[in-house]
Amino acid sequence: MYTISMAEDKTFRFANYEGQKYEVKIRKPRKEVRADGLCYPPADGGCAKILINPHQDDDDYNETIIHELSHAFFWGTDEQKITLFAKKLTKILKKFSR
Repeated sequence: MYTISMAEDKTFRFANYEGQKYEVKIRKPRKEVRADGLCYPPADGGCAKILINPHQDDDDYNETIIHELSHAFFWGTDEQKITLFAKKLTKILKKFSR
């Protein structure tokens, strides 16, 4: 079942098409990670976490969200493919957004 819920504290919960639960938090990943976003591996029966750094310009922020959510739906897909997809979709959405 695909469910979505949004808390007012910049947390977003959803389940992907396999039923894996995720929680998105808008906060910078730990310094040692050196990334603007992070999607933790799916948890067996638990809730995996996705972190998004809010300290980015709008385009990078949107691209990071797309990138990390892509991992949630296509776990195991090559990082280069996820990166290319996120970059292309970000440009398309920017061009055609209202």
